[in-house]
Amino acid sequence: MGKQIILILVLWFVSAASAQKIPLSYKQVDSTTYALYLKQDWKSIIEMGKKSQKNGIGFYYLKVRMGISYFKEGKMLKAIKMLEEAYAVNTYDITVQEYLYWAYRYGGLILESHLFYAKMSKEAKDKIQLDLPAISVVDLGILATSNSDYDKMLVTNDNTNNNDVRYFPENYQLYSLGLNHPFSNSINFYHRISIMPILSVKQENLSGEIKNTSFNGNETRYYADVTFALGNRWYFDTYLNLIFGKYDDVNSSSQTNFNPPRINSSSSSSSIKYTNYVLGGSLTKASYFIRNTVNVSISNLNGFNQFQGGYTAALYPLGNTFLVPFGSVQFQNANSNSNVVYTGGVSINTPNFSITGYGNTGELNNFVANNASLIYNQLATALSEFGLTMKFITKKIDIKIGYSFMEMEDNFIAENNSILPTTFSFSQQNIIGGIVWKL
Repeated sequence: MGKQIILILVLWFVSAASAQKIPLSYKQVDSTTYALYLKQDWKSIIEMGKKSQKNGIGFYYLKVRMGISYFKEGKMLKAIKMLEEAYAVNTYDITVQEYLYWAYRYGGLILESHLFYAKMSKEAKDKIQLDLPAISVVDLGILATSNSDYDKMLVTNDNTNNNDVRYFPENYQLYSLGLNHPFSNSINFYHRISIMPILSVKQENLSGEIKNTSFNGNETRYYADVTFALGNRWYFDTYLNLIFGKYDDVNSSSQTNFNPPRINSSSSSSSIKYTNYVLGGSLTKASYFIRNTVNVSISNLNGFNQFQGGYTAALYPLGNTFLVPFGSVQFQNANSNSNVVYTGGVSINTPNFSITGYGNTGELNNFVANNASLIYNQLATALSEFGLTMKFITKKIDIKIGYSFMEMEDNFIAENNSILPTTFSFSQQNIIGGIVWKL
């Protein structure tokens, strides 16, 4: 009797183990996921779909249900992947069209949604009714910068050589107005005008005594970026930043003409004027879990003819835009001098709020970032920058605030206006603010 009980138990365990190894069938997956779809049990559909895919089951309606489930769970990039696969099988399914369009939009691929809209059926278009206004976005921005060591630098100077000079900023502000224009379903144009008043100091060592002379400057920048959607989540940007500036000639009546070097300028009786530019392009591929960008640009900034090229990656490990680590490496070559700048950070995004922390290391001197929308063209070199920005998001208005801290370094200038190897350092703080109206 005991042997029979043992045999029965062994057979029961073998049967149970065999049952667990029985693969899922198409009919089982179809009926189960359809029932879950009717119950709107999105998480269970995703779990069942993953198991099915591991078992080699991947039919059209499973892709549709998984795509919609990912969409409902806020995982837009995973939703795009499944819905694109479903759309490739059946381009006439209106439900797939609608969900894929909105997944593109909520996944941050606005131009991709515009391109896809052109392919949609009339019935789906009538539901969405996409409108491309002449102006879709108006943004105002401000950057307020201050030299943290300004008061100390006014009264102390480690340089002991007679007639040596150094130039350093007190503060400057940058005020900008930007407009965005969706030219067509595949072309977007953004441009911005910025005005930047600057207050600086020329400091001379006159036989051991410090002489400080304040002087004003002003920059006007015009930035433009055209984005072309090439299809299949490929994008090409071409951009231009023109800089027009002038500053007081602080030695117009002196015997020798001390003015900040490294600026390609022309002088008048009371001011020094200069014109700089950046011209470049970038190519981006937005894959499902990573977005890769390569960029190149040429520029003339502060008298340096420069080439810059680099690679940027943004990761989407969760299949959505909630957690986005990013990094960049940029190579600069200016007048035969080479430099590499590294950028890294992470962004956390929700429908109502986002926060981004970032850091730059390397010599940020005449450095171009974010498709030349940011230019580090101070005479001083930023050795590092660490910052944090926060954005509050509503349906019509976004508000942005931020802060960054920079370690700066610059060279002393000799009596003959040549650049000396002797350097000095100071810290700079930046307050960032902005407001965006979505029309």
